[in-house]
Amino acid sequence: MERAIRIECYQSTANYRKPSSFIIKESYPMPPYSTVIGMVHAVCGFKEYHPMKVSIQGTNSGSVSELYTRYSFSMDSKYDAVRHNVCIDEGDKKYGAFKGIAHVELICNSRMIIHIVPEEQDYDRVLEGLNNPVVYPSLGRYEDLLDIQSVREVTLSEDEEVETLNDIYMPVSSEIEMAGTVYTLTKEYEITKQGLRRWKREGGKIRVYHMTKGTVFEEVCVDDMGAVVALA
Repeated sequence: MERAIRIECYQSTANYRKPSSFIIKESYPMPPYSTVIGMVHAVCGFKEYHPMKVSIQGTNSGSVSELYTRYSFSMDSKYDAVRHNVCIDEGDKKYGAFKGIAHVELICNSRMIIHIVPEEQDYDRVLEGLNNPVVYPSLGRYEDLLDIQSVREVTLSEDEEVETLNDIYMPVSSEIEMAGTVYTLTKEYEITKQGLRRWKREGGKIRVYHMTKGTVFEEVCVDDMGAVVALA
């Protein structure tokens, strides 16, 4: 049986931004895999990418829209008092910028159960990092603080039929068709020769169903507390 780290956590508000949203920062209902993996890297103090498998499920109270101050500028744009409402003074050069307001979608009262399966050599360090984080954990934006309420080790096994008690991301399989909203979530990146991050061609993005609470799964992975686990 495979072992995993089960995290029970809470956020009062958070934005798990959809990459394609700009005018309004829309949010996924739960964080994508890359966001969770980034949080784990931060609390463990990892400086390089460490692969891991993740399962994400939870519930929330819906979403609200909030105003925030947005700045937009290009460092090759010279300041023009007619065009710009902000001047960035670099001494010998002045650049123009725009300051305005925009909307961000916030998910409210998000309660989540996250399962982490690190590689064997990283297991103890990830467990220690979640219990004693080197930085205060956040999910979504930097200011979206995460309240980790419990961290425990669990074992995973197969069950014939289980009803999920939370909404859950279930990876799309060619063998099983489900009725649910399909998202393409980011997961793993690689470093290019130019030192930039890009999503891997294989495993960089994962297509998932967003299945709602009460869905019954057959032949599914569960932990020893009876929760469905859908690792990706």
